[in-house]
Amino acid sequence: MLSPPAVANDVTDGPRRGAARLIAGFTPPHLPPTSRRAFRFQMAFSLLYALFEGIMANAALMAVKAMNATDVQLEVPIAMTAVGLFSSVLLGTVMARRRKKPFVVIPGFAAAVACMAMAWITSAGWFLVFAGVISIFDFAMRPAVPSIMRLVYPEHHRSHLSGTMRQWSSIVFLGATLLSSALLSAASTSARVFITIRVEIALASLACATAFCCFWQLPDHGDGSETEASPRTKLDGGFRQANLAPFLDLRFRRYLAVFFLFAFGNLFYQGVVPAFFARDMNLGYVQATLLIHIIPNLTAFLSGGYLTAWFERTSIWRSYAVVTFLWGLDPFILAIASSFLPAVIAARMARGPATLGSMVISFFTGVHSFAQPGGATTRYMSALFLVTGIARLTAPATAAFALAYLSRQSIIFYGSLAILASSALFLWNGRKEPNAREIGDMVHSLQ
Repeated sequence: MLSPPAVANDVTDGPRRGAARLIAGFTPPHLPPTSRRAFRFQMAFSLLYALFEGIMANAALMAVKAMNATDVQLEVPIAMTAVGLFSSVLLGTVMARRRKKPFVVIPGFAAAVACMAMAWITSAGWFLVFAGVISIFDFAMRPAVPSIMRLVYPEHHRSHLSGTMRQWSSIVFLGATLLSSALLSAASTSARVFITIRVEIALASLACATAFCCFWQLPDHGDGSETEASPRTKLDGGFRQANLAPFLDLRFRRYLAVFFLFAFGNLFYQGVVPAFFARDMNLGYVQATLLIHIIPNLTAFLSGGYLTAWFERTSIWRSYAVVTFLWGLDPFILAIASSFLPAVIAARMARGPATLGSMVISFFTGVHSFAQPGGATTRYMSALFLVTGIARLTAPATAAFALAYLSRQSIIFYGSLAILASSALFLWNGRKEPNAREIGDMVHSLQ
């Protein structure tokens, strides 16, 4: 007598569980009250900042199409980010024992001011220089972010939360960059193009300033690590040894070495991508934007929640092995099959989850697998940014020199090989690595 209802329940529970799993890929995990409030403000920040980034993502295309920027000039903003990364090395040690929010908000407002100034520039060289200035401020603030994540949110939820924020902001980024490129395409004369550029970048500046007003609302004490909330503890071994600690960590040194290979390969080819789409493939604003930004951000939205939730269950090495494999697959296919549009689309689809996953690991939660809570978090981020800064300084310079001898397609191909090699090395280093929860338990036991 009880079997028919049981069967009925099995029939209805199956789709219900499937729907729950589907929804879980687009929603954050359950959080305590303080973290929920913080998440709302940080989500607002992420969406507004994505609007800013979506418009500014077309800056290189603006410089190429409206201002006739050269390939060498396109390398300038990429190389300038090295300044921000090197300044973050110093800032990471300074902020280790101080409140973190001012180190995010002050550079953020400075970036908004630089963006507003950029709206009035018509020279390709200076236009790209100011784009580089914005990136300097952007990277200078980033060492504080993993510490804030650790402070505000409970353990084992941070990667998923970061992924959810990046996931939804990718949709805003998608809409902003598509609308921006469409308006640029609709401007029929050069005068209208420059007016459109000015209005769009001014809007980006306002979105940036509003975003950091939201970020300031995050709590100074959350539901996360108490040690992270009280960084003014006595330094073991003194100030010098504390700042050198990341480089004395053998496991983290291996991570830095492989990360450098990935960063160098990525930055080696990244600067030529807008010119490759615009000149080699003869694509317009909307077509190039579709491949450069729209398709990757759409796939990031669809897969980002599931991918970053998986980060919570596996090791940093396996996480980055998957991310860098997808990342390297994109330029590899682009280099060998650029004339076959379905292959190019597939390559850009792989780029979406790779970009989102790399953002979460690199800037939000990756160092949590190495650094103990407290001042060590920003110091480990400073070490990571030092290595990234070296890559950002050397890779674009090497690419600019190589452009005299190699085609853009060759530059993209060699960059992809370096990234795929880093994926193999990440996987090799993680062959006996415990998963993320086990590492968290080990770190917690050392506190």
